[in-house]
Amino acid sequence: MIGEIESRTETKETAEVLRGLEFHGIKEPAIAAGWTRTLIAGGTTNDIDVSYVGDIPHSDAREILMHTLEELDPANKDMWDINGIWNAQSAYGVTHTVDNFLLYYLNSIDSVYLASDGRLYDPTGMGFEDAETKTLRVNEYDRADGRVPTPSEEVNVCLESCRRLARFGWIPTSASVERIQDGVSSWHLLTTDEKDYFTGKLRKKYLDSERDVAQLVYGKYGWGFIFSL
Repeated sequence: MIGEIESRTETKETAEVLRGLEFHGIKEPAIAAGWTRTLIAGGTTNDIDVSYVGDIPHSDAREILMHTLEELDPANKDMWDINGIWNAQSAYGVTHTVDNFLLYYLNSIDSVYLASDGRLYDPTGMGFEDAETKTLRVNEYDRADGRVPTPSEEVNVCLESCRRLARFGWIPTSASVERIQDGVSSWHLLTTDEKDYFTGKLRKKYLDSERDVAQLVYGKYGWGFIFSL
């Protein structure tokens, strides 16, 4: 299956854009989550976000991406999020793009990424298999080497996991269920601004007609209360 995906014209053209970014100095440009998720797990996505590392600032990276798209004119040109190109090193201090995916893309399926060589990489070793079985497996990379996630990071893990369970009907592993449920206690450790951020984000993710069904899913893991805030 993966070989067939990599051989598609769309995948090849997308990788060509990543190589174009590299040619102009962008270090380790790669794509994960939405676009790659739809390739391996189905569904749809609205845009393509690029992450990279190095010392090129976001403003310059935007210009490089726009220039590269104009130059190569891929069929999916309009899907590329110009503002969504993300310097993970300046934002999070990581020195490799894959570390950004493992830390902040939260689960095995979303962490699968396309690199400039046109290959799909599965850094957790479970993403391809979980995509086939529609399994939500929360990454534990953010707890590696004794690292302790902040309350905001922990809440983000939980709410983003709930969103995937509600949106895609994935089935969580038992360890993922435990983490999502235990993470409820982190909500009370957030600042007011952080709580406002998460409730505001939730309102943007669901239409009014979708909220009741989504709340039922979130409620299974102790997070239904957030819809009432």
